[in-house]
Amino acid sequence: MNSALTKVSNLKISRSSKVAITIASSSFFIYALGQAPIFKNILAGAFSCSG
Repeated sequence: MNSALTKVSNLKISRSSKVAITIASSSFFIYALGQAPIFKNILAGAFSCSG
């Protein structure tokens, strides 16, 4: 019973931390893209080449 409780709490923590990490990394990535036009050019070139 104790191990089951720990597993559940670990799942909850990992799920919330995953969401927090995803939001933080995506927002930082968007901020970095907005700050550096070089990245915009690289992304545009990659998308135009693949498309």
